[in-house]
Amino acid sequence: MAHWKDAFPVDLADEARHSRREFARFLALVSAGFTAGIGFLWARKKPLEGAPEAGAGVQAAVAVCAAASLSPGQSRLFTFRDAQDKCVLVRTTLGELRAYRQICTHLGCAVRWDGARLECPCHQGYFEVVQGFPVQGPPTRPLSGIELEIRPDGLIWAIGDLTKPNSPGRVSSACPKESRKEAAV
Repeated sequence: MAHWKDAFPVDLADEARHSRREFARFLALVSAGFTAGIGFLWARKKPLEGAPEAGAGVQAAVAVCAAASLSPGQSRLFTFRDAQDKCVLVRTTLGELRAYRQICTHLGCAVRWDGARLECPCHQGYFEVVQGFPVQGPPTRPLSGIELEIRPDGLIWAIGDLTKPNSPGRVSSACPKESRKEAAV
């Protein structure tokens, strides 16, 4: 018996079970499935990133809550453009107000406030609260920010989308790159 037959013990009768045509048909079906999946993800790309729809025009302002009702370290959920546009308003421990879309930039899971930073529980991704930059986990892009305004009646209003800041890359929650540059000077 030839040496190669020991390495590849396929009987000639078993080899005929799968023709080239069946294999090509299988590859075509798998390729079509991948193409459909990628097309679906591409179609959902805009809402996941929080970009305004084309031709959306001016957005109406939305009253979120009274500024006095939100203590430092607390958060409040609200909707902005429509019922599906979930957002989170945060009062930092320093008393600053920040609002972001509640959609993680990795795979679209709901982001929540853990008292110190924004957390994506799906893959243990974390975002710092000052500009929404990712500090840990798989996300690489910052969260979409919402512009806020406190009106004379004491209500916090969401008035529009903030432009995404230029990403400084992954930053450490303890020592952002800007702080390191300032410390070196």
